[in-house]
Amino acid sequence: MKFSLGSVLAISLAGLQFLAITIVVSTTYVTSEKAMLELARLRLAEAGKNASQHSQSFLKPARETAELVSRVFESSVLDVEDAAEVEKFLFQSLQADQHLSGLYFGDEAGNFIYVMRSSGPGPFRTKIIDVAEDGRTTQLIWRTADFSVVEQRYDPEDRFDARQRPWYESATKERQSIWTAPYIFFSSQQPGITAATPVSYPDGRLRGVIGVDIEIAAISEFLANLGISENSSALILNENGDVIAYPTFEQTAADGALDFDSIASFDDPVARAAFAELAANGGITVTRETLSEFEYRKNTYVSLVKPVLGKDVPWTIAIYAPQNDFIQTIKDNRRRNVWIAAAVSIVTACLGLLLAELILRPVRAFAVRTALVSQGEALASQPLPGTYRELERANKTLIDEIAQRREADAKILQLNRDLSHFSRLDLMGQMATGLAHELSQPLTAISQNVDAAITMVKEKPDPDQELIGILTELDEHAHRGGDIIRTLRGFIRKDKGESKPFDLNALITQTISLLQNEATTNDVDIRFARRTLPEVIGNRVQLAQVLVNLVRNAIEAMADADSTQRTVTIRVEPKGDHAEVSVEDTGPGVSPGITLFKRFETSKTGGMGLGLSLCRTIVENNGGKLWYDRESLEVSRFCFTIPFQA
Repeated sequence: MKFSLGSVLAISLAGLQFLAITIVVSTTYVTSEKAMLELARLRLAEAGKNASQHSQSFLKPARETAELVSRVFESSVLDVEDAAEVEKFLFQSLQADQHLSGLYFGDEAGNFIYVMRSSGPGPFRTKIIDVAEDGRTTQLIWRTADFSVVEQRYDPEDRFDARQRPWYESATKERQSIWTAPYIFFSSQQPGITAATPVSYPDGRLRGVIGVDIEIAAISEFLANLGISENSSALILNENGDVIAYPTFEQTAADGALDFDSIASFDDPVARAAFAELAANGGITVTRETLSEFEYRKNTYVSLVKPVLGKDVPWTIAIYAPQNDFIQTIKDNRRRNVWIAAAVSIVTACLGLLLAELILRPVRAFAVRTALVSQGEALASQPLPGTYRELERANKTLIDEIAQRREADAKILQLNRDLSHFSRLDLMGQMATGLAHELSQPLTAISQNVDAAITMVKEKPDPDQELIGILTELDEHAHRGGDIIRTLRGFIRKDKGESKPFDLNALITQTISLLQNEATTNDVDIRFARRTLPEVIGNRVQLAQVLVNLVRNAIEAMADADSTQRTVTIRVEPKGDHAEVSVEDTGPGVSPGITLFKRFETSKTGGMGLGLSLCRTIVENNGGKLWYDRESLEVSRFCFTIPFQA
């Protein structure tokens, strides 16, 4: 079969286009698959880090609380013999941390005081066992959050003896803070773990043991909400290979004995395939975070194992997720794109036939004219036929089409860059949200513990006012840190925050105090002359972040450039209905090649290019403007405005 030149051109054009599209699709698939798999590993690592930090946020406060209460008892700050005073102190300590399920103190004589969370008739329950010469009494008291009594009664049948419990025996034997293995709590009948610390008399004799309970179910609930991917799962393994926490945790126990499932017999075949080998030698010893891949039923999975705390609490976090959870969409897109490429090629072939006919028509006419001229049947001087002009127009059309396809390619390249840019921005938003969530918990614990310390100091006959002042300042800083975290979370959620009138001079003075240590370290002098101004209105915490960022940028710029003169000058001037704040420094200034206030563009070696962009957004959201004064030649000056209170 013979093919015309037009058919050959059309088929060749369609084939080349199909080949080009297939190569582009395949290359994009491979690149995207690698990127998504790397993202999967990063998400597993981040989830492992979150699970580890969350587990530590459960465990560390318990041990710290046990050791703190032990020190209080040994220091004679309160009368340990006074059951009412001990109960109130344990009650306050329990309220300071929502992760704790109970606090208690048992002594060598068999006396026992236990404060725990309760499901009723009150939210808290106290159990007091008093052993005296005339007999033993067990009193149960239910209280509200404000320590009011809801109900109380005596239990003559109770025979509980703290000295026979594993936490008491272990702490007594080791004579130091210990963690128990998981077991069933006597009062709540829930599986958990206890941090216990011995309490001694001044002469070194054992007085008793402080215990702090944590229920494992709370950790399992956190694992269920990790949300790594649709089919992922996270577990916590004990050193003997037992699964002690997992998303669907429903542990049963008989006669106070807790029997956890071993990973080798766990009711999750994928988890067994991933982690059973860890316990093959009778124990799990994971010393560092490890990412790996494994196959199960022709599916590929990614997995991570990570230690929680070390030898004190020998737990291991184990997470797995199918690769298809991350790359299945890419596979579907590749299959769809191949079919689209085939359809486009067929359409291109048809259009190519028409285009080839249009192109070859004047070429054939040119060939006929050439033959006629060579045979003497036509004169070369005769006017050219209109088909040549048609060929010229077709050539111009083809050139224009090629040019247009190259403007299109440039747009596609720019769209790809924008997509990558927005992906990084979205990832930073997720990281900032996780960071704000994680920081809020230790700040809350600090504030609560400081409040408890202030209460304890004030209850002394002759309280130390200097210590109270230090603790009060620490509490204020903790609250301020919490305010900043809440503002950051609100900013991520596109929440503008609450605007209130405030003293701008006071805000600048506090900012200088906050950054004074950093300025002194870098040999920088911060100058500010107070002006008598009316109050401005805006979100004080957000604007404080702007001021801190501008002053810190100035300090870092002069330090990095090794400037001889290092001075930061803050000025405030009234400008109509706004106050204008300027931050000047004697550093090297801004490089002409830097586009200020553009996200992800920075002159710092380790910078992310987000500071000035976020500052401008904050200022504009508070009714002002932020700019760089390029007319200032001798100093580098950033300025922003804040509206006065109407």
